[in-house]
Amino acid sequence: MNLDIDTTFKVILVLLAIGIISSISMAIKSLGAASRLEFYRKRQDLMEHGWRMILLAFLLAGGGFVFYRFGEPIVYQYFPPSPTITRTPTITTTPTITLTLMNTLTPTITLTLAQTYTPVLPGVVQTQIMTPVDSETESQFSPVQFSTQTKDDVVINTTDTFTLPIDQLFGGYTFDKMTVGVQWTAVWLHEGDVMCFETKVWNWGPGGSGYTDACNTELSPAQWLPGDWEVQIFVGQTWKSSGRFTILGNDPAAGASLSPTLTGELPAGSQTPDPAVVP
Repeated sequence: MNLDIDTTFKVILVLLAIGIISSISMAIKSLGAASRLEFYRKRQDLMEHGWRMILLAFLLAGGGFVFYRFGEPIVYQYFPPSPTITRTPTITTTPTITLTLMNTLTPTITLTLAQTYTPVLPGVVQTQIMTPVDSETESQFSPVQFSTQTKDDVVINTTDTFTLPIDQLFGGYTFDKMTVGVQWTAVWLHEGDVMCFETKVWNWGPGGSGYTDACNTELSPAQWLPGDWEVQIFVGQTWKSSGRFTILGNDPAAGASLSPTLTGELPAGSQTPDPAVVP
């Protein structure tokens, strides 16, 4: 077995440690046995043996310290360490062929993000508000839903399509985090034009449900026009929610303007219609 100097010193230190532990163990056994003997001579012999073991342990400990502290440097003065062989790194194969792309495809179609439309409180509405209106970001509103019926102040049987004639419509919503004293506004628009609106100082609770019915008092049944409608909810000048619906049917005013009117004489060769017979 080939051992270098460093390994040899470690083995000797381990043996010294074993000797110290064994000497202390034997000393404890001898002193313990001497304390239990009644014969003076034998008791003295065991005690002397125990103290000798303790002395031996101290000597071994001292020798081990000197050996550990000064032994290895002294040995290296007489037996210089041999140089350690260093491994030479092996040759690593380096690829020499590099692939080069001949044709580079250039994208020609650029995707453009669609503009996001954010409603703004109409100027005609702002002129009707007596106090300055600030921005507000805390409150939350659900999308507006529409119906011709309400129950317990909640819109029911909602839909987004209605047919003329119409007597009344309600735009329902739920809300949260509202603050008493802020300005609340609902704007009704037809094809982008303001048809009616309501604006008031909020005096209700922070959360719940409600509806807007501004056009019910401002529009007659003949003024509900067919086409696309939208209701926008604002708190202060901040848009909160919207809802859209469609009214189907013919414009009463347009229908009246298209009624034919017979003027002048009938063309030659045409028959004169018989007068209506009234019983």
